[in-house]
Amino acid sequence: MEEEDIAAALKTLSDKIDELSRALLEGKGRMDVLSSALVEQKYRAEERIKEKPFACMGAAFFGGLTLGYLMSRKS
Repeated sequence: MEEEDIAAALKTLSDKIDELSRALLEGKGRMDVLSSALVEQKYRAEERIKEKPFACMGAAFFGGLTLGYLMSRKS
């Protein structure tokens, strides 16, 4: 590669990095909202499991059986 090609490639790479960093900074607010929603869902799930542990275990068991059956089938 010639110096001109290397310089052009570095400039393109630098521009892409700047673009990605701007996108990450702009998306940070959306990520905070998404993160808080996930934390809220986690607490809801934990409360549901505390209220009815055997029902949740049964659902997980049958869900696992179903998933295992579907994955073991040959096309």
